Amino acid sequence: MKSRSVKRLVQVIVGVVVLALMVMYASKVLERKDAYEKYEAFFREENDFDVLFFGSSNMQLMVNPLQLWNEQGITSYNFGNTSERLPVTYWTIKNALEYTSPKVVVIEVSQYGETLKYKDMYSVHLAWDRFPLSLTKIKAVYDTLSPEDPRHELLFDIILYHDRWSELTTEDFSRTYSKLRGYKVNREYIVYDRPEYEYRIDSAAVETEGVKYLERTVEELQAAGVQVVFVHSPEVNTEEKQARINAAAVTAKKYNVPFIDFTVMEDSVVDYATDMSDTDHVNIQGAAKLTHYLGEFLTSNYNLTSHADEAGYEEWDTDYEEFRKENEGATLTEAEAVEAE
Repeated sequence: MKSRSVKRLVQVIVGVVVLALMVMYASKVLERKDAYEKYEAFFREENDFDVLFFGSSNMQLMVNPLQLWNEQGITSYNFGNTSERLPVTYWTIKNALEYTSPKVVVIEVSQYGETLKYKDMYSVHLAWDRFPLSLTKIKAVYDTLSPEDPRHELLFDIILYHDRWSELTTEDFSRTYSKLRGYKVNREYIVYDRPEYEYRIDSAAVETEGVKYLERTVEELQAAGVQVVFVHSPEVNTEEKQARINAAAVTAKKYNVPFIDFTVMEDSVVDYATDMSDTDHVNIQGAAKLTHYLGEFLTSNYNLTSHADEAGYEEWDTDYEEFRKENEGATLTEAEAVEAE
């Protein structure tokens, strides 16, 4: 009798394990691949990253980690994510730091003064889907989303993606991912004149909830010994939006954080006639200039040493060469102009 009970228990345990494995596999197949493709290289890196970049899509298109590697020998990852608000950035940083210990974190502040915690569910899914379920991820979901929001989708994404069977393609069964370390290439350009602004600060922006999250971010990073830098990508802004972003200087001064505003700096790093893909984003040509500038700034001001001759970084050389071959001499396409918002 006892042997039968043990056998039955073993059968139940095996059945539960098999079912769990089947659900996990189905979840990986059915999930949208955006987050996997963008962030998988982060999780596969065996060494700590020297620098992590965070922010909205402005950041995603402005910094190329493979170029930083080639020019400076430092490792970095670009977490820039479409329409990402500062509360989401706060939690993305907390999740990321459970897997790596950077010396510097660079935050793009074009979303400074925005009032919403997040713009839409797609941007939150893209930011967090690839992070495994953890206590930090659960805290992120419950802090950022309200009880009326579909929190469960972010914790168990098979709930969201379970009905994608009819959409599946061969790519859903592939585990290929981007080697660009989060950077996104854009080869379009729009001709702009560089705007001039009357410098003023929107003091109300400093009091918004998103800025409170930015302050928490800086305080926690500095307490952990991580250096922080604010940047603002080149943009064609309205006076109102630029006044809101100018207010980031208040937070930067409060915490003694460098703030590089590429939109209003005296000598522009980019050429607005050739390097902008729209009012908010640079193209590959602009990104090359901004990446070079930031690489010089970071290595001149922080204790970042080159890994170029060290063992264990060979894949960075391989991936840079692949990027160079694919993009060297690539022509830009003129896009239709859009107005600043």
